[in-house]
Amino acid sequence: MARRAAEALALLVRAGWNVHHPPYGYTAMAVAHAAPSRSGNPRTRLTPDPRLAPVVQAIFYWRAVTSLSVEHITARLDADQDRYPPPGTHTSWPAVAVTAILTNIKYTGHQATGTRDEHGGFRPAEQWVLSDQPAHRALITPALFWAAQSPETSIRRIPHRLRASSADHTTGHDGTEPQ
Repeated sequence: MARRAAEALALLVRAGWNVHHPPYGYTAMAVAHAAPSRSGNPRTRLTPDPRLAPVVQAIFYWRAVTSLSVEHITARLDADQDRYPPPGTHTSWPAVAVTAILTNIKYTGHQATGTRDEHGGFRPAEQWVLSDQPAHRALITPALFWAAQSPETSIRRIPHRLRASSADHTTGHDGTEPQ
């Protein structure tokens, strides 16, 4: 039963459907003409949240380009919460939220599942289940995603299809520091 559920989830992800709560920086957009889920809920795709997407881009920039630590990024975000609103109902930015953003491959425009093992570490890229094509607007390039990872993360781990046209799917990250 668990294997069949995993296979069904993989099919949805490969087709580009959003199967979980949208990550910070995105909202879920219902697709009107898609068949509903088994529970009757509409199928959704991710779309950038105009207020929160720039926050995600800033976080990646600070980590990958200026080499700020998660703690320094958290402090910078908390210093201007009007500009960088904390996720959910938090009154400040938890370090775990910044880490979750920095390690979520969905920001490259691909839906994904199976990227982590049972201990929270990255699985080899060959084991990931990714959408066959970009499924939504990317907030960052795959190169920026990998540059923001810990030093032991290697750029060679980027699945080939994510390397091809990474710059084609970004929304506004032009290499300059976010304002």
